[in-house]
Amino acid sequence: MKDFLVHSVLLLTTALAPFAQAGDAPPGAPPATQALAFPFSYTGEGLANLSGGYRRGAVYEGLLSVGVRGDLGKLVGWEGGSFLVSGIYPHGPSLTDNYVHDFNTLSNIDANDSIRLYEMWVQQELADGKVSLRLGQILADAEFFVSDGASLFLNGAFGAIPLVSKNLNAPVFPVAAPGMRVRWAASDSISVQAGVFDGDAGDAAQENRHGVDWNLNGDNGVLAITEAAYTLNGEKENEGLRGVYKLGAFFQSSQRNEAFPDVPQRADAGGYIVADQQLWRKPGTKDQGLSGFFRIGGAPADRNIVPFYFDTGFNYKGLLPDREKDIAGIGFNYTKLSGNLREDSGEPLGSHHEAILEVTYKAGVNDWLAVQPDFQYIINPGVTEIAPNAFVVGVRFVVSF
Repeated sequence: MKDFLVHSVLLLTTALAPFAQAGDAPPGAPPATQALAFPFSYTGEGLANLSGGYRRGAVYEGLLSVGVRGDLGKLVGWEGGSFLVSGIYPHGPSLTDNYVHDFNTLSNIDANDSIRLYEMWVQQELADGKVSLRLGQILADAEFFVSDGASLFLNGAFGAIPLVSKNLNAPVFPVAAPGMRVRWAASDSISVQAGVFDGDAGDAAQENRHGVDWNLNGDNGVLAITEAAYTLNGEKENEGLRGVYKLGAFFQSSQRNEAFPDVPQRADAGGYIVADQQLWRKPGTKDQGLSGFFRIGGAPADRNIVPFYFDTGFNYKGLLPDREKDIAGIGFNYTKLSGNLREDSGEPLGSHHEAILEVTYKAGVNDWLAVQPDFQYIINPGVTEIAPNAFVVGVRFVVSF
């Protein structure tokens, strides 16, 4: 029944796609005069481990994403209402699993091969759009701890922050979970949002392979995340350099981590800071120039595999002449493991951190195709095992409509 549901959703969205009319709105958003949009994207990449890690080798992996997004006001007269249903199909062998054995997955599209129901939600906007309520199967990493600067990079740690993705069974790629998110824009500069999710989204490689295992019970507990954001200046030329600063916290009501068998099941919590700041902007433009970002956060070391995480980097948009939309970036992240972790013998683990330096360049070929060469140097891959530093190269392409 689950397989039938997933395949039916994907077949429906794919079959309806030819009936969608072209528009100027971004992928996934219905154009102003239309009730429906049919977002489609395909990401493919070739990655090779040239040295270090577990062994040398290369892979190709891809991610297909399709969906249907609607404006309920235009469809049925439900003013302020909208919905999204999407499915994904990640496929291909993992360079992390087969060759590098790094702790933080080096590709943010790396997931077990399976057709999945992804997001499925309804949203209501109120108070002239200042308040929005989203309910359904949703993603925490699409709503919280997001850095625009960090999102350029391929390494998975720059996406879903490891404080959440490595410590909790949270709804982050490739697994969404039932939940609710409310957002309030108090002013043009200040916004606050909060989300409550099923406390255990399930294992994407085992019991929740198709994204429809809605096993809601009291043992899972709940995952709650809150985040406040302050936006400095706007995007117009005369408003100065733009910045976005976020302060967030998460709480898991019933957490039991198998890495700490002697710790009883109890609540868990952590916090984080996100900052994106334009550092220099080319005169006469909105977003060309140099920007920087950082994210930092922590959680208790007595019940979390990752008690501390930090990333930072710089992006430059329009670095080359006549390439105004291209983005070059250099990023660094550092993941620290808990000193409370032990070998099966009871001895402390011999190593407790992994760091990644990534250099990348995203080039837009046209309105629907982008190509992105990428280089990663992984320091202490695998964290707990002695392995040579790994050097990974690759190229990604993204087709989206």
